Amino acid sequence: MLRTEGRSRGWRRAGLGAVLLIAQAVFASPVWADVITVTAQGTIPSTCGITLQSAFGPANLNANGSVNASALVNCNAPYQLRASSANGALKSVTAAPAQFNNSLDYSLSVTVPLDAGGQISATCASATLVSGASSCALSPASANGLSSGSGTSTSKTATLALQWTLPTSTRLIAGSYADVITITIAAQQ
Repeated sequence: MLRTEGRSRGWRRAGLGAVLLIAQAVFASPVWADVITVTAQGTIPSTCGITLQSAFGPANLNANGSVNASALVNCNAPYQLRASSANGALKSVTAAPAQFNNSLDYSLSVTVPLDAGGQISATCASATLVSGASSCALSPASANGLSSGSGTSTSKTATLALQWTLPTSTRLIAGSYADVITITIAAQQ
């Protein structure tokens, strides 16, 4: 019996020692430290650009037809696209006598793929692309332009198509015909 008591006391002493160590750890005086908070911030500005990849090819104006061009669109924010025409038609500098015409109306179609899928597109008559016009999405004075909505286009190839139909009542005068089409793209405000 003595042995049993001796063992009990030993375990009691060991248990009491462990309790004292735990109590010291729990009730030890706290260590004080200074704390700072650092906030990291940055901004990525809206960038939007368009670069011509391939120009319109030569046009056969002896028949109805079309020519295509392409441009690279890079916009990291939603954007608006507009087009303007210097002449409002393909025009020749040659004066047109009676029964001839020196101006050929056309339509311009622009299609741009979006990063999230889908595309935006519009087709406008050349007369709606002159300065001050606003009746078509691409028109220079259009309130919203051809809008990407909430979409973006990063390294996307836009397709531009110029289509024309020859006039039936008058013929085109011989000569060279041209127009200057300017495409403008900008991040939405």
